[in-house]
Amino acid sequence: MSIIRSFIVLMSSLGCLAFLFACSTPQSTNTSNQEAATVEIDKQVHFLTPDGEDVVVSPGAYEVKIEKDGLRLIAEEGTGSESTVIDAEAAKHEESVTHPTAMMLSEEEDRQIITLLLPDGQRWEALGSESGVHSRAARRPRTASSQIKQHLTIRNKINLLRPQLTLSTVSVKYRGEKKTHHGRKSKSTWRLPVNDTHNSGSFTFSWAGYPGNRTLVPSKIGDIQNLVKRKQCCIKVLINGKETPAPRMSFGKSGTLQTTIQLSQARAKTWPKTVKVMVTKGQRKWESAVTKIYATPVSYYASVLHQIFSHDRCTTCHTLGTHDKIVEMHQTRLGAASYPHENNPEAKPHNPTFCGTCHNAANLNNEWFSPSASQGINWKGWNASQVCHKVTGPFKNKDGVVEPPFDHARFDHHFHDDPRILWAVSDGMTPFGNDLNVPLPDNLNAWFNKVDPWVDAGTPCPTYSKFSHRNRGTLPRNLVPQR
Repeated sequence: MSIIRSFIVLMSSLGCLAFLFACSTPQSTNTSNQEAATVEIDKQVHFLTPDGEDVVVSPGAYEVKIEKDGLRLIAEEGTGSESTVIDAEAAKHEESVTHPTAMMLSEEEDRQIITLLLPDGQRWEALGSESGVHSRAARRPRTASSQIKQHLTIRNKINLLRPQLTLSTVSVKYRGEKKTHHGRKSKSTWRLPVNDTHNSGSFTFSWAGYPGNRTLVPSKIGDIQNLVKRKQCCIKVLINGKETPAPRMSFGKSGTLQTTIQLSQARAKTWPKTVKVMVTKGQRKWESAVTKIYATPVSYYASVLHQIFSHDRCTTCHTLGTHDKIVEMHQTRLGAASYPHENNPEAKPHNPTFCGTCHNAANLNNEWFSPSASQGINWKGWNASQVCHKVTGPFKNKDGVVEPPFDHARFDHHFHDDPRILWAVSDGMTPFGNDLNVPLPDNLNAWFNKVDPWVDAGTPCPTYSKFSHRNRGTLPRNLVPQR
């Protein structure tokens, strides 16, 4: 018994010592259950991952959490699976914060910094840039305390404002489209599907009583009723702080105030934008807080052009990248004994002289040939994003040299003057009188009307992720981190 009693006493003593040691030893911050902070990124920004990989973060709102090797950014309107970890360094701060607080700061013209402040006095900083040029030598945290204090002061003042109205819904409709695109609120921010090519649209903002003041229904306020009924001037919609031309006004089914305005210079890349409404009647005034709206790009290429680029008239010629493919296609359509023969070496891509024997229409301008397989533009079966990025370049020319992406003038020539393109989208007549199916029969104007807005917008391509990762070894020269 004495042995058992002694063993129990010994274990109890060790337990007490372990408890005392744990209480007196500094502990690492447990962030797994901390409230997530949110940061808003207004422009596309390049960061480095802990492994030195370049990651491009799209505009939007992100939850910021501490990871072992840096900061994890989680797309607010996405799921936990759409996230990435960026390289960050630890430091101290002297601000009084009751919960994790994230902020986006601009230190220099090209420098963007995400700073995360913790209640225990720790802070984490991740350094990024708009251009993609990174400097490992500048990784240490260096944001001035005065800059952090100023940012927190401004944020606190904004939070003290008590507006009467709040954004209830937002939508946009484009000319010639039946569909109306509706935005949605995601935690602290708004997202609106915005076309990446159309430059103007009809935007409708609905306003209701501010949270905590739901009894304020705009349609039941006499002064606001009169302003809407008489279409008077004193309802103003401010976009990015500037008053827009007189909006169309009405009331929604739930009594919200609906304001509709026409915005130009409003394609996806021009967002985010801020919106605010001000209603004035004599001495009475109602206004909303400034609300930031981010764009979810709607791809014009995917919805309008991809069905043309992936049509058989385009993909069939793009598959004829070798001598064997050219011979096979002609003999399948014209008969095994027909021209060209397998032993004729002139039946090859990029040989308009040989092909011109049959393809000899006056408008071909010596451009009638199929692209070589070495150019990598056989996109049959590819998705919209893959084809678009291949079309916009850079890609190899017939000599195997990587060329820069086309500029506006080259795209204009390619889509307006190249006889192969014009034949594929609108003609389809073969040298032997067969009339093949084409996307826009005998209607080149329809083709120009579809492709020109996309070229004028800078040929934007579909994007499906908030994060675009690129290995350092494959980065363009100006994106490789500078040491």
